[in-house]
Amino acid sequence: MQSIVWNATQLISSVVLPPGLFFVLLAIGLWQGPKRRWARWLTIGSLIAFVLVSLPAVAYLLARPFETAWPPLDPARLRGLPSEGTMIVVLGGGRTLGAIEFPEHETLSSASLERSRYAAKLAKESSLPLGVSGGKPGGGQISEAVLMQRLIQDEFGYPVSVVEDASFDTRQSARFMAGRLEQLGKHTVVLVTDVMHMPRAARAFESLGLHVIPAPMNYCATTPLRLPDFLPSVQALKLSRYVLHELIGEAWYRWRRAVEALV
Repeated sequence: MQSIVWNATQLISSVVLPPGLFFVLLAIGLWQGPKRRWARWLTIGSLIAFVLVSLPAVAYLLARPFETAWPPLDPARLRGLPSEGTMIVVLGGGRTLGAIEFPEHETLSSASLERSRYAAKLAKESSLPLGVSGGKPGGGQISEAVLMQRLIQDEFGYPVSVVEDASFDTRQSARFMAGRLEQLGKHTVVLVTDVMHMPRAARAFESLGLHVIPAPMNYCATTPLRLPDFLPSVQALKLSRYVLHELIGEAWYRWRRAVEALV
């Protein structure tokens, strides 16, 4: 059932987020263009919007509010945190299936790899216990959490205390991990994820009564602008899509919490 929901979510996302959204709008505009003036304006507007969100300068502009609101973690905040009540938790950022250069044909995506590396760095600096969270939402045989555990232990040389490998999304990661942390008597989480994902992730953990110390990463909007930043790129389109995805996701979470509060 969870895989069906996840696949349905991915299908909806492909329609309401770039570039799928613009393809739908363009199709409507071209279909109705010969008959309706608004359709011609829709076609032109869709093309312009498509180009704009593909510009690095625009993508950085969209990402900047996240990076301003969630500054990097000051390492001094980790000092003095009791290991008995605190754990560093890193959220998975996806896997690469069909990676035939690996024996099991599965490996971490670049986002999961970067998050794991940063979490291991914080853990080594603070000596705090480390937990990983992420299931198999896209299918496959090995969960994000297990792949992160292997990477952190085998390549970064730090033990992983908790492996939560059943979650399909951020809400489930928070809920399942909160249950594990409660059993261990830990109520403070140093949360590691992308800065764009941090607002939604932090609120998901805080809603379960956990004290969250954000450890956001993967900043990009502070990069000085160059001439290529005003030319379309696939990476800029990907970043714009990521920002819009998080904005829609946060709105969805808020709506669900409001409905749950009324029921």
